[in-house]
Amino acid sequence: MVTVNTDSLSPIPAPLALLNAMVADGVKSFAFDEAVRRAGRSRTATANLLQRLTERGLLDRVCRGRYAIRQLGVLGTTAAAEDIALAVGAAFGARPHRIAYRSALDEHDLISHGSRTIQVAVTRQSRIRSARLSDRPLLLVLEPEAAIRLGALDRDESWVSDIERALLDAAARPELAGGSAVIAEALVSAGTRANPDKLQRYAETLGWTAALRRLGSLADALDVGGLAGRLRPILAPLGDIDLEPRAASKTAWRDSKWWVLWPETPQEIASVARQ
Repeated sequence: MVTVNTDSLSPIPAPLALLNAMVADGVKSFAFDEAVRRAGRSRTATANLLQRLTERGLLDRVCRGRYAIRQLGVLGTTAAAEDIALAVGAAFGARPHRIAYRSALDEHDLISHGSRTIQVAVTRQSRIRSARLSDRPLLLVLEPEAAIRLGALDRDESWVSDIERALLDAAARPELAGGSAVIAEALVSAGTRANPDKLQRYAETLGWTAALRRLGSLADALDVGGLAGRLRPILAPLGDIDLEPRAASKTAWRDSKWWVLWPETPQEIASVARQ
């Protein structure tokens, strides 16, 4: 048996001792005031300690007063570079929020090109005073509090839209998703992973008739497995709507079932969605 004289060991440096204690307690992110309490130092001394950890790449300052502990294997990177959920969770904590729109599509690997901007749905009470999150642009989208957690998955101290809510979000606000071609790509990628009954229920709960019509039109015209022919309008269409409301005012094809005007033909969008 090998014994070690612990009296001869050098004490763990204070910055590492603080992180060790937090990791041992299962902490992944924390606020500045919690670090002050745990460190037992003045606010100035604690700020200097956190700055040293950040400079060494062991810690990431996500936004003002909020930090994320970097995991082994990604030391030196920002939290948002490797784990958006960790960065968002560090910034928002328990305040109502949901990683949504294009960011959620990217989180579920439904699109080939993500967005550098992190898109988060929030209530007014959840807003933070920052236009950036862990060195990435942050876009906050206001939603009613009752809608924030509908279809939200608990992920690494944060919340993210599930596949069905992500698709519905994108169809409700195509400009935030990147347009109809991106939504089509996500829908095709989701395929049988998406539950049509859940999509239908979410749309009816939110009253998003236009979003469901866009998804139904895409699913049927592109013959998306698991979704084609499985969705139905909440109300009978009374007039045409655009597949991409902010696109140039041209119509290449009209879906006579869903009454949706497409800026490109189904063949053109399918060629992009299935690349």
